Amino acid sequence: MRIMKERNSDVAVTWIEKGLSEKDPEKKLHYFGLALELDPKNPVALNNKGMLLYKKGKFHEAIECYDKILKQYNMSRYLPALYNKALALKKMERFEAALTFMNRALKQQPDNDKIKLHVENLTLIVEGKEEIKPRKETQISIEKLAVNQVYVQWEPPAVSTLLAYEMKCSQKDIKYYKGFGEDLVKEKIIQDKLNRRAYCCGTCRYHKNELCQHKDTKAMSISLNAICRNFRPE
Repeated sequence: MRIMKERNSDVAVTWIEKGLSEKDPEKKLHYFGLALELDPKNPVALNNKGMLLYKKGKFHEAIECYDKILKQYNMSRYLPALYNKALALKKMERFEAALTFMNRALKQQPDNDKIKLHVENLTLIVEGKEEIKPRKETQISIEKLAVNQVYVQWEPPAVSTLLAYEMKCSQKDIKYYKGFGEDLVKEKIIQDKLNRRAYCCGTCRYHKNELCQHKDTKAMSISLNAICRNFRPE
């Protein structure tokens, strides 16, 4: 067993090196995914996967990666994950939480000017001294619509992802609801809806006129019974 783990770790390192040297973002994501299949707790693969998801605008999924790292390092000893989680939280406009994690990053590197600037900026926002600029909605032009493509796959997001969305928090924050039963009840409801396929493209917030409005799929035609990892209930 030990020899097998060591072999998996060595192969995972090879995939990580390929991911780091690759230029194409999708291929990079693929390589880091392969590494994590063999070594699910590898912090380098998790952090790089998180950064790629962040660039794709998948902030919840990016935070999932960072939280897996921070869980191993007691929430405070892995600077890249602290810093990157703070950036993702800021994008989600969860400014107080972002400030908390950016301050933790600053404790790791008190002389880091970039982190100091983020802390100052977030502090001003939290204290209401700086105006928050609204995020621009991405409009997809008709020229960019997918042609003769229909999405028919059943690839639902993780139940934990949907639970975090329903409870308007990161997956890490869900643990604070333990004891109240709220998360457990909602988790069962979500799983049931996935099992019955009540959660599907036809009930997704991005569905409109049989087209997907999510930026990743560029208004691709969809089967109403399909589902992808970007699914969010109406």
